[in-house]
Amino acid sequence: MKNKYLNGLLPMILINFSIGSVYCWTLFKEDIILFAGFSKSVTEWCFSLAIFILGMSAAFGGKIVERDVKRSCLITFVMFTAGMALTGVGIQIKSPWLTVLSYGVIQGIGLGFGYITPVKTMMLWFADNRGLAAGLSIAGFGMARVIANPLIAYLLETLPVYSSFYVLAALYGSAIFIACWLICRPPLVETDISEAKILSYREIIFAPKFIFLWLVFFLNITSGLALISQEKQIYHMLGETVISTVVLYVSISSILNLIGRFTMASWQDALKQKHIPYFLMAVASLAVCFVAALSFNQMPQTLLMMWVVNFFFGCGFSCLPNILHQHYSIKQLSTVLGLTLSAWAAAGLVGNQLALFVINNFNLTVLYLILGVIYTIELFILLLWVKSTFHKRQA
Repeated sequence: MKNKYLNGLLPMILINFSIGSVYCWTLFKEDIILFAGFSKSVTEWCFSLAIFILGMSAAFGGKIVERDVKRSCLITFVMFTAGMALTGVGIQIKSPWLTVLSYGVIQGIGLGFGYITPVKTMMLWFADNRGLAAGLSIAGFGMARVIANPLIAYLLETLPVYSSFYVLAALYGSAIFIACWLICRPPLVETDISEAKILSYREIIFAPKFIFLWLVFFLNITSGLALISQEKQIYHMLGETVISTVVLYVSISSILNLIGRFTMASWQDALKQKHIPYFLMAVASLAVCFVAALSFNQMPQTLLMMWVVNFFFGCGFSCLPNILHQHYSIKQLSTVLGLTLSAWAAAGLVGNQLALFVINNFNLTVLYLILGVIYTIELFILLLWVKSTFHKRQA
């Protein structure tokens, strides 16, 4: 018999456990460079393209997810597994082009479809607690990093770096295949079908509330990725070279990212205005970035910044579906969510490239100041978004 745990929760966990490993890329970079002789720009573009393609495939794949969730899950299985395995091949034969194509483009398509496939399914199965449902789904993406960090560290210690990708392809491919077999949605009830009119792409994209929210999302992800993509390297620059300690710091960041996704989205269910966590996200993030900048590269303040930013970086993702649900029909949620995730695509091209440029040409203090300014702009745009939404409701 179909139920929300077997056909909603378990497939979500299996999918996100797999695709969330994209945030572990920082652990691979040095080993790949040492083995294959790639330049740093190659490894940076692998990650940037993976996030860009994730966002764009989500943007254009939303309607496929709406029509057939099993089909979108199958696309996830094929593209993600193939991308992971071919990345191993690219590293083994020392081909930068194959590595970038496999990890950045092929796997990126699987990431995009995999990310949006479980969200609406969870919100339909757990209709009385949609914030909690979205939080669980997005938290699953963050949870993968917590689980995968020690696993990947172990694989890199015991196997050649390319073999690690083969093992992960087999493990994650099996998990997503099981999810494809299990996942399904409950039927939409009448109130879900009739709660709002169906909007065209043009009506969604050019509405002020969408534009402002897209910008908030873009700026938050840009800043978060700038830190996450360089986290291991930042600790090294501050003098921490013990691998186990660095892995511990990264794991704590991952755990806080997971907690932020779950707790803040759960809190949304008790809020009339679902965007309130976004204000906390902007204020807390800009505050810790300026504190870290003014400390002039002290490890405690940098750790505080990393951990607070990671907490609210997760919150930014998990609180988005319920914000969109408040303003759009549940029937179009996958479509609107996918379009909003194009901001993730754009940020994927900017975030880690920005961090790499600043680190190579200036120093960490300048990076922290720039991120603090970005969060300040984010807060200002969020205020404009609330004002635009308020006037829209009054009209």
